[in-house]
Amino acid sequence: MMLKRGREKWILEGHPWIFRAAVAKEPKGQPIGEVVDVVDWRGKFIAKGFYNSHSSIPLRVLSRDPDEIIDAQWMSKRIHQAVVLRARAFDDEVTSAYRLVHGENDFLPGLVVDKYGEFLVVQIHTLGMDRWRDVIAEALMLHVSPKGIYERSDVGARQGEGLETLPVGLLAGEEPPEQVDFLENGMKFVCDVRTGQKTGFFLDQRDNRVNVAAFCQDAEVLNCFSYSGGFSVFAAQGGATRVESVDASEPALLLAKENLSVNGFDSKDHPCIQENVFDYLKVCKEKSRQFDVIVVDPPAFAKSSGALKRASRAYVRLNRMAIDVLKPGGILVSASCSSAVDDDTFLSYLRTAGAETRRDIQVIKTHFTSIDHPGFVAFPEGRYLKCFFCVVT
Repeated sequence: MMLKRGREKWILEGHPWIFRAAVAKEPKGQPIGEVVDVVDWRGKFIAKGFYNSHSSIPLRVLSRDPDEIIDAQWMSKRIHQAVVLRARAFDDEVTSAYRLVHGENDFLPGLVVDKYGEFLVVQIHTLGMDRWRDVIAEALMLHVSPKGIYERSDVGARQGEGLETLPVGLLAGEEPPEQVDFLENGMKFVCDVRTGQKTGFFLDQRDNRVNVAAFCQDAEVLNCFSYSGGFSVFAAQGGATRVESVDASEPALLLAKENLSVNGFDSKDHPCIQENVFDYLKVCKEKSRQFDVIVVDPPAFAKSSGALKRASRAYVRLNRMAIDVLKPGGILVSASCSSAVDDDTFLSYLRTAGAETRRDIQVIKTHFTSIDHPGFVAFPEGRYLKCFFCVVT
């Protein structure tokens, strides 16, 4: 593959994607999904990676070393490096669920591996990585020794790669139970790795859940888009007198009730409410209900830059409605998991919501992803999560 003049700069700086607009010549006769070399307009080697002519990202970089051989040994080495990084950070007696492989950010484009106790869940997003499924499973069994490895490649991103199948099922070892137990910062949780959202739990918010607990002593807390109650459990653990978990999904709320219960919290004091969040906030305002702490952690409103205009309205509206039912001096915890929304853009949404409610918003803490979700400085697309802790007066 040859790049257009000047387009090599991004790759030399460390970006792992080559977009179609940067390509001058695609390789002829090269099977898709295979590894190809990339050269600049003068023919000088730049990188090598998975090639896929069906994708808007026809090459995903694997290495910038012309002598490096991409084979099963290379894959095993990369996976081992990712596993070792996490082993430094986590004690399974305290936290036994975390991300082991974070795609491009661990030099493994299109591969996600999450650990839940004794089981691993794998997602494969790209054609190139899809061809290495058996090698990946073998390497994970070698370096992690889990009871079982379950695949959850039921993700829409595969269609953009020309992959028509959305495989789900056992890859190696034992079949996981319907509910897998794990620990997060000493708290007990269960998740559904077979049919739950993502791979079963939102591991990337781990640090933010702990941070929320610090603001919840004697507080009334509202957890919007609560899913299986991660923020709710830590809010209750932090001393909240009442936590309301609101989500549209009944299965998610059943898990939330169980997660509260296994940690000794009564769902009568901490109710799980099946409702559209926007509708619930509207009713709270009509009834003049107010909360001390509100967590707003919605699904990605903008999955691409083309959806930003519509997403901006949704983010502003959601935060405005949350502020409307937040006590003066209360804590707003507002997050976005969309890579299309950068930090400054998200802050502009909060600024607009504050102006529309005539409330002042003071950011007291910002947080992005934790050590198991690393990100390259040259890869802004990989820095998707941002979370702002705010005092609203």
